[in-house]
Amino acid sequence: ARASLVSATRPSAMTEVVQPVDVAPPPVNALVRGELAEFIDYQSFTQDTQDREDHSFCGVFFDLSPSDELPLSYVEVTSIWVRGDLGPCTIWTTPDGHGGVPGARNPASKVYEQDAWRCVYERDHGPSFDEFVEMRLDEPVRLERGKKTGFYVHSKSQGDRAVVYDDQRYGTRGVVDDGRLVIWPAVAHLSCRPFGRRAPWGGDALRSNRLFVGRVAYGVRWLLWNPEPRCHARFPAGFRQAVETMVLCARRPGCELSRLGDEVIFYIMNKCGWDWFGENMTADGPSFEERKAAEQEAYRAREREERRHALRQMFGEGMSDQEVENLMEQVDDNPNLNYMLLNYLMYGDQDDDDDDGDDDGEAE
Repeated sequence: ARASLVSATRPSAMTEVVQPVDVAPPPVNALVRGELAEFIDYQSFTQDTQDREDHSFCGVFFDLSPSDELPLSYVEVTSIWVRGDLGPCTIWTTPDGHGGVPGARNPASKVYEQDAWRCVYERDHGPSFDEFVEMRLDEPVRLERGKKTGFYVHSKSQGDRAVVYDDQRYGTRGVVDDGRLVIWPAVAHLSCRPFGRRAPWGGDALRSNRLFVGRVAYGVRWLLWNPEPRCHARFPAGFRQAVETMVLCARRPGCELSRLGDEVIFYIMNKCGWDWFGENMTADGPSFEERKAAEQEAYRAREREERRHALRQMFGEGMSDQEVENLMEQVDDNPNLNYMLLNYLMYGDQDDDDDDGDDDGEAE
């Protein structure tokens, strides 16, 4: 029978040497957690978003979170890059996400509650509509696993060209995930006053179904392996197989590894990088990129069927299949029709963020 990674208790030669005979050696798990957890590898990355130049105005709310895909401990965001006319810019953060546009669907919204946010950047910038400008935060913002952190990039510049952002295209989730950092869909802000409630022409200052445009620079604290089952399960298949092989070899008479104690075997594996034995989380399954592509394709198929149904509701149940397909092509090619359909699907026949009757007033 294969030995359990957690219950291995065979006394080792190293432990017998360093411990008095009448004192029990420390538990293996405590040894690994206590002595080894402080040594954590740190790597830096950047993630760019798509940039279609759909809109620009005064600011944008969006959430960031660590990805669940790879064995990381936490992520630290060091800088945000954006473009536009810029001017007097600030960046704010809030725990647990920004909460979306206030309303019955989003009772936890914080987009108008300045006291719930912390300013982590404030500088003046010259115009840079074609190139991203780095805004290095006063101190890194830590993103904990399983939690979203809200970010708010804002400019006090008058006009509608301060910060560029995009529409969320119909049939896409609007989520960017590179396996380490997740960038969630955004809410645009049309007031030159931070957290201001009114657009320049009146009406609400928020526009939902938007996407952050720019770059996020961040560092990753990778998790180091230890023999606890929950930690072990988070590592790639190749790493888990390597651990199993090391433990089995240490149980085999005549193998040089059998001279080592369990804590030494675990120490060795603790020092191995998470990706030394491959990055695939399953032994024979698809890669991360293949799985993400399949998920996106399945999402598009579901959304396309919902769109057919919505178009028939909007323009008449008597439409033929060909008429629906022709109309869908027009929606794909027209951002305004795309926006109208997306809002219909999310809010029915009401338009929660259009008080002036002319799209949303954003610069295009």
